[in-house]
Amino acid sequence: MAYKNEEIRVKNPKNLKVYGKCMELNKIIYHLVKQYPSEEKYAMSSQTTRSCTSIGANLAEGNGQIFPLKENSFYNNSIGSANELIYWLDVSLQNGYISKQQYNQATELTQEIIKMLIGMMRKLKSNNEVA
Repeated sequence: MAYKNEEIRVKNPKNLKVYGKCMELNKIIYHLVKQYPSEEKYAMSSQTTRSCTSIGANLAEGNGQIFPLKENSFYNNSIGSANELIYWLDVSLQNGYISKQQYNQATELTQEIIKMLIGMMRKLKSNNEVA
């Protein structure tokens, strides 16, 4: 199911509150990975930043979709990337690369983003009867 012709419009993901939260999270994560040991540069640092940037990238790509099912799918991908980021933060804490305070800050923001994405998916479903 696509939007009705009168509903098709240019959307700007920068207008979404969750987009700003993703940008805030990116800033935090890029700061954190600078603390990782050099041997993690191409392993954990790369995986951590990749999963973090994927959250916002999928949000932006989904927000630009015309078909609600595709939009929903990209938001789902964002949630998957957010959960992957939480895994990498768990590993970072376990290995002593970040402090408990840094961990809490990053995971709390990530969980807030997940909740916002789920809310967007619910709204999209109710507005468009997306299965």
